[in-house]
Amino acid sequence: MFVVWEPILSTDWSPPSTFALNLIPDGRARQYWDPDHLVAKKLAADRRAPQPEEECCDRSGILWDLVAVYPRGAAWNDRMPVAVVFNGPVVDVKSEIESSLIASPRAVAFRPDTDRFSPVPEW
Repeated sequence: MFVVWEPILSTDWSPPSTFALNLIPDGRARQYWDPDHLVAKKLAADRRAPQPEEECCDRSGILWDLVAVYPRGAAWNDRMPVAVVFNGPVVDVKSEIESSLIASPRAVAFRPDTDRFSPVPEW
């Protein structure tokens, strides 16, 4: 699971606090700080059918507070794979996430929004 934090609100001028990081207690989660919105821009550029169309989560052309769930084994290359869940806000789509993971237990979640940061991959 990847969690990508990015500055969207006027209060988001620095990487998230330890409190915010601890909102994702799953030890498998890898959290990233993306001040240049590279991941959000890539998610937006690569969205396409048959991927579900998001119902929210665009602020000034930047996707945020959005969950993308991909089937395990999806090909990651110059384009991101097609997601089976692509929506938000995160708190509102929890049941969609859980349903997709139960229906396809091999699916993996990717969530676009400090001592545990790694650099954002370059595409």
